[in-house]
Amino acid sequence: MTVSENPDVPVAEAASNTEVALASSSGGANIGRLSLPGLLDPELWDLPGWNGSQLPAAQSSETLGRLDISLALLARYRNSLRPFYRLSPDILVLIFLEIQADYWDPYLPSFGSYAFMAVSKVCHSWREVVIGSPILWKQLSTRYPTAALVALERSVDAGFCLVIPEVSEGERVPSVLGAIASHVNRLRWLYLPSDTLKSSDDQIHQMLLPLIRSPAPLLETLNTAKIRGVGGCAPLPTLFAGQTPSLTRLHIDYMWPQLGSITLKNLKSLGFNGKKRNPIQMSVSALLDLLEACPLLESFKAEKVNWLPATEGDERKVQLPHLRSIQTRRANASITADILGRLITPECSLRLKVWLDRYEDSKFHIGVPPEHELEFTHYLHDIKKMHVHFLSGYEGVAIYGATKTLPFEINGLVSQGTLDNLGDMDAIAGTVFQSIVKAFDLENLEEFSVTEMRNNSRWTGFTKKVWTDTFRRMPNLKSFHITMDSCYDEGFSRSILAALSSPDDRTGRWLCPSLENVFVFGDKTWSSLQCYTMAEERAKAGHALKRVSMRLPHYASFDNPDDTDLPLLRRFVEKVDLEPVDIVFPDFPPDTL
Repeated sequence: MTVSENPDVPVAEAASNTEVALASSSGGANIGRLSLPGLLDPELWDLPGWNGSQLPAAQSSETLGRLDISLALLARYRNSLRPFYRLSPDILVLIFLEIQADYWDPYLPSFGSYAFMAVSKVCHSWREVVIGSPILWKQLSTRYPTAALVALERSVDAGFCLVIPEVSEGERVPSVLGAIASHVNRLRWLYLPSDTLKSSDDQIHQMLLPLIRSPAPLLETLNTAKIRGVGGCAPLPTLFAGQTPSLTRLHIDYMWPQLGSITLKNLKSLGFNGKKRNPIQMSVSALLDLLEACPLLESFKAEKVNWLPATEGDERKVQLPHLRSIQTRRANASITADILGRLITPECSLRLKVWLDRYEDSKFHIGVPPEHELEFTHYLHDIKKMHVHFLSGYEGVAIYGATKTLPFEINGLVSQGTLDNLGDMDAIAGTVFQSIVKAFDLENLEEFSVTEMRNNSRWTGFTKKVWTDTFRRMPNLKSFHITMDSCYDEGFSRSILAALSSPDDRTGRWLCPSLENVFVFGDKTWSSLQCYTMAEERAKAGHALKRVSMRLPHYASFDNPDDTDLPLLRRFVEKVDLEPVDIVFPDFPPDTL
């Protein structure tokens, strides 16, 4: 028997036909109840035309229709004997919630189509459970108007997610939004285009007005998608009468939130993004007002914002005890440092992209407050790892670092005006490097890495004095990584080795007395003799190296260090090999932005 169902048969009508006359006598006078033993033994069947009995003269369409209903009910009964049918409704709901989670991505075109609900057609009972579970009907998208209206009805009193891909998609979109407007008290997640809240004339799209008039007490997430348009950026208009007490995530494009436009007191994730040629204009004081209204904030991101100085006399600082992540992009390093210096937070990860603006002629702001302006307990006093990477093809530098538990990343670019005055990055790299070293407290630094990957450029400014001043600030350095990938490095590593080969002429002490490991990649002018001398002198002074590891062009054809001049280093170094390791940083927290 083929498993099939007739979805057009009402349940009440189907139930009334459970007593099927498959076992009736040939006269039809006595109708008995159908039993499982009788059904399983065809010899007991007493059907017209079965086992050679005489067929009736004519079959009415009514008889055939009722027989189809009976067969459908028997098919349902057959499914009920299968193991999967015996799953209890609560377990089935949990299973379908997991399936729903696999398809929960509001940015996918299929969101709201309920394609995964085809699984519910395995059997009748599964479909009944699914249709009767409001929690499984949370995906509403105006891309699928019919499905959205069905889901709205079946969700009953459960919270739901609404996605509006485009306001111009079809004539039915206004009717869908109108139907949803009366259920806005159940709205939990809202994703919509940026131009619906901020059009070219800075007005809210008319189609959206019915939806945002009433309070949204359950709204947790409000996200916009970037839609290019004319004009600049604008403040976020008042939404849902400014009453969204459950809002925890607010990410908007080409707008910035303002006090009163939406409830901020429970916000945990805040992000706003301006335009490249029309950035958001916001003062530091306005930002502090905004952050003070978000005491539970955990992550903050601002991109393409032209930060303006704080109001004269505004020296306040803001406590954000839950903040774990800060991201800013395309801002001047000096004002970014001012913002960070005003935030009193626990240890948190930083991702900054800044313009390295100059001060005092040859010094650059890096994007972090000077160490003497930080609180004694500030996490930037406890940096354990740092990697300075001069970018290939860009007039800039990337700085990667980490405390004991969390990383930070700063991408600094030099403006064209600075390059016109001082020369290109090749000429000012040493000056930029000194500004980086002096910007951070490196007292507790244990691993340091420098990478130079500029092609066809001659680096200048990395003298022994520069490295001596650098190593003075790293008394606890244990591992030093050098990576070179340039046609001309001007003896980059030789000045490093020179600084580490003799005591400091100012103090008479050895620099980096805890240094144990040196790793070198690709240096074309590396001096084995100078390295040998450094290892010998440090060993005699009681500061012996434990490992020297190199991957250099002139050792490329050797797998065994014993085939080279490296065994001589073993007189003063415990381990010498050709397999250097990279510096490793902890992962950034999961990106909630």
